[in-house]
Amino acid sequence: MMTRACEGKSWTFCEIRPDAIIGFVPQNNAMNMAQGLGLFLSLWKEVEKQGDEVRTVPFPGSREAFEALHTDTSQDILARFHIFAAGHRDLVSHRAFNVADGAAVTWKQVWPEVCAWFGLKGGEPEQRSFNAQEWMESHQSQWADWVRRNGLKEGALEGTSWDFMQAVASLPFRRDYDLSAIREIGFTEERQHSLGYIRTFEEMRRAKIIP
Repeated sequence: MMTRACEGKSWTFCEIRPDAIIGFVPQNNAMNMAQGLGLFLSLWKEVEKQGDEVRTVPFPGSREAFEALHTDTSQDILARFHIFAAGHRDLVSHRAFNVADGAAVTWKQVWPEVCAWFGLKGGEPEQRSFNAQEWMESHQSQWADWVRRNGLKEGALEGTSWDFMQAVASLPFRRDYDLSAIREIGFTEERQHSLGYIRTFEEMRRAKIIP
C-alpha cells in the first residue's frame, strides 16, 4: 500500500522496526519497560532493606525467560537510525529495517547490571517464578508515603503499566533481531544493552521520578 501511495510522488518511505524501546519520557507512558523497572527496583530497595543489607532481587520471570535471547532498542539508537535513514534516502527507500542496540543478549546478562545501578544484587529466577507486578500491587498502600518522603513527582507509579513490565520480562522465547540490513547500509552504531536502562534511570532520577 505504501509503495502504491508514493508512486509518482516526491516522497518515499521506509519501515523502522525496534524491539522493546528502552527510554525516558517526562510524562507517563504505560508501555515503558524501563520506567516500570526503575520504580520497582527503587521501591524494592527501600521496602526490602534489612539493616544495612538489601535482599537479592529475584528475576521476575521463569528460567526460560531469563535465558531467552532478545535485542532491546534504546531510544538514542532508534532516534539516530531515524536520522541516518532520513539522510540516506537512496539506501532505505521501500525497505524495512530492524533496529536494536547490538548483538542479542539475555536477561541473565542484563539483570545483574540493571540491579547493580540501584546498589542491589540481581538474582536468578526462583523455582516458583517471582512476579514483580504482584509485588508492586501488594505494596500499593506504601506508594504515596514513599513519594512524599523522597520528594518525588506524583502520578508516576499510578501511571505505570505493571502488567506490561511483567509481560516483557516473562517472555519465554527468543525474539532477537537480525541487524544485517542496517549494517549493510552503513549504520554501525551500537551500545551495551544495559546502558540504555542506566541512561533512562539517570533521567528518571533527574526528573524526580525515582530517588
